Amino acid sequence: MSLSMCSMSTISKGLSAFHMINTDLDVSLSQIDRATIVHVRLVFLRIGEIDTLNEKYQAHASVESRWFVPPNKFTYNLSADDQQRLTNGRAVVLEKYAECHWHPQIYIENGLGDVKEQIKYSAKINKEDQMIQICEHRVIKGLFWEKLELQHFPSDVQDLSISVTSMFFHDKVILIADPSHFSGINREAFIDQQEWSLYEHIDTKQRFIKEFLFRNEDDDGNDDNYQESNGQQMKNVMTAEDRKRSVLTVTCHAARQSQYFFWNGYCLILLITLVSFCTFGIPLQYAVNRLQVSCTLLLTSITFRWTINRSLPTISYLTSLDRYGIAGIFNLVFHSIWHSTLSAVIWQKTPDYHVPKHSWIEYLDHGMFVLFFSVFLVYHVLMIIWLYRVPLHYRKRMKQKDDQYRVLMHERMKGNINQSFERQGPRPSTAALMPVEI
Repeated sequence: MSLSMCSMSTISKGLSAFHMINTDLDVSLSQIDRATIVHVRLVFLRIGEIDTLNEKYQAHASVESRWFVPPNKFTYNLSADDQQRLTNGRAVVLEKYAECHWHPQIYIENGLGDVKEQIKYSAKINKEDQMIQICEHRVIKGLFWEKLELQHFPSDVQDLSISVTSMFFHDKVILIADPSHFSGINREAFIDQQEWSLYEHIDTKQRFIKEFLFRNEDDDGNDDNYQESNGQQMKNVMTAEDRKRSVLTVTCHAARQSQYFFWNGYCLILLITLVSFCTFGIPLQYAVNRLQVSCTLLLTSITFRWTINRSLPTISYLTSLDRYGIAGIFNLVFHSIWHSTLSAVIWQKTPDYHVPKHSWIEYLDHGMFVLFFSVFLVYHVLMIIWLYRVPLHYRKRMKQKDDQYRVLMHERMKGNINQSFERQGPRPSTAALMPVEI
């Protein structure tokens, strides 16, 4: 793909923005020029159960990998009918192509267990430069690992990704998002719709992972030979350390249906906290009963927190629901400390543990109630502001991206986007690997 890609229309650039490509600047241009550029398109055919506790999800996806072969290097034996179909610009199926011909050896990086795969190959002539376009059609089904970010739980939005990479290093194969065939998702075939809501747009990210370097045990007995050829060995080591693999990550987004956790999490914690303020209505001569009620509510709140945490993985940070629950526990602790202190003051300052009306102890108790309740209100106001400014605002941005994506796809289907790209050789130039900006 030549530098004329920069002359795409504004709508085409906007559509490409949904398929971002982040490149590793450590990759030299000479390595890119020597490598085979493989265009990858991934479509999520079906998203299954999202397991938050074990940080994995089920998916059924289709991966299409395309690369170009010069006509004089295309050695596959075609029948006369297939040759005619290929000449007419139609796709032909290549039986057992991977057994005797080169292919990029694609595999899934974040697959768990036995990922089922069905692979077939096809060929088609590119009308623009008469290059042979080989396409690997791979249908995958299984479990995929995904690191879930739960800081905003239960108002979180999770990224569900599939990472495609190659057995070859980046000097042989570089994977990029297909600029002509965009990745997508089938939102209708979503099993977990009661708990999650899928967004329509898809993001792609290109990265490079370094290869781990190690020496075999047999190399330990060849120290003399190693010292003799130290210069050559160090050169080989440096070359091995620079080896990387190209990885393309295709990501869809799912928002958690948080109504259940708001009613059964936030609401119940709020009710327990509100009941703790009712203890201030107990007469001061029964301050010991206040302490008993506060301690009972404290134990109830701790037990309730353990119940909620069973549905979450063990993580090293607090979710928004955790912070709210812990704030409620601290509120009960402070109430208990105050009631115990008040009980001790009454015991010391009154002869018969009876507090007369309009005494300074009564006014002090009223003042502490106003203080605790004011802090309670201020905390909830700040929390509601944060909820709208951070997690809910992020969901709003995701919906806006969905709206933009639908508009751009509609314009593309109407044929208003010019998708003709000039080619200067058998592979796209390095400009195709640069991020596209609106």
